Amino acid sequence: MSISAAFALASLIGAPTPPPAPGPSARPEELVRLLGDKSYRIREGAARELVRRGSAAVDALTAAAKDTDPEVSERAKQLLPQAAAVERNEKLARLLKDPAAPPPTGLAGLDRFLKAAGDNKDARELYAEMMAIHYRTIEAADTKAQTAAELFGQFCNEAYQKWQAGARTGRYSYDNLFSGRADITFFLFMSGDNRLRQYDNGINRSSILFNGTQITKAVTDKDGSPAMRMLFLDWLEKEPQPYLQQRGFLLAAQANIKEALPILLRLLEKKDKDPYGKAQVMVALVKLGTKEHIKVLDPYLTDETQITTINFGNGPQLSVQTRDVAMGVQIQLAGQKLTDYGYDNRFGGGGLSYHYYGFPDEADNKSKARNDAHAKWKEWKGKNLGKEPDPKAPAANPPPEKGPPPAEKKPAEKK
Repeated sequence: MSISAAFALASLIGAPTPPPAPGPSARPEELVRLLGDKSYRIREGAARELVRRGSAAVDALTAAAKDTDPEVSERAKQLLPQAAAVERNEKLARLLKDPAAPPPTGLAGLDRFLKAAGDNKDARELYAEMMAIHYRTIEAADTKAQTAAELFGQFCNEAYQKWQAGARTGRYSYDNLFSGRADITFFLFMSGDNRLRQYDNGINRSSILFNGTQITKAVTDKDGSPAMRMLFLDWLEKEPQPYLQQRGFLLAAQANIKEALPILLRLLEKKDKDPYGKAQVMVALVKLGTKEHIKVLDPYLTDETQITTINFGNGPQLSVQTRDVAMGVQIQLAGQKLTDYGYDNRFGGGGLSYHYYGFPDEADNKSKARNDAHAKWKEWKGKNLGKEPDPKAPAANPPPEKGPPPAEKKPAEKK
């Protein structure tokens, strides 16, 4: 008997026919109920249709994940990530289609990202690239900060282990820790998320990611993008760990990111008890500041907090105080030579490392070289810089008002 004849015979004797597959007109709530249908064909058809609908099915699948029918709830949990991925891609496509249109709602972290990086074509492309790879961590940050912190920690640890593996074979390069700019975007964005800080155990291995040239290139005018630079500056101002913040300011100085200067000045003007952190970042003024910023460091010229001690080669041990760093930066901003004030310049002194701003101490922890240098600098400042005149104050002897120019005399005509 042929197959067609068998089906014809079955219909005549009343055998049950397969139920119709769910159509495109069925509502998502109806489709999720079919996930528990006895027919395998019906269950699979409903599952495919729910995933295809993407964002339109997310709410129904979320509710179905709590259904009392274990078959429905289990399948809804399996389908939800697939439908969410379709929804995410739909919204990312809308985000990129028209940079001038309002951004779609419901994308994790998008509002914070655009606030930090600016809402433009460049920033939207950075966000979409990041979400294509790191969506799991970014979405977790909105609901489970601890989970997001753990995932971010895994990312940093993997980069550290990649560097270690290279170091064991003699390759000490830091320029392959990030796979691309999506990784750099993710690193800066998550580092600036304060919600993750409560689960951060101090200075972690993320500090290694500031080594090398990858971030520097990503934020420069020549090789990088304005949105990435804005994201970097947002992280720089929020970073609570002085060591990482110092690395950020040094990077900004090396990349000549002048936009970091207001952040640096606000930090130096902040009244707190952290001379160590201040000394670590004030050296960036050598590259980012100008002569007009000398006065910003005046309050630190009396701070005798010891920052570190160091020995260069066979020379004497030098101790570095906060006031030594402040004076050394001022000297360079004024265009003077550090060696004229007793700083050790044998190993390229000054610049962007506070280690180079020390003086030798005598047995009683006093330093004649330090005292002489500070006295000499105070005298030079008094003679050459003095007190800056107040531009709003009236002049003591205002110049006379200028009248109309005298009429031009024509030479006498010759007869």
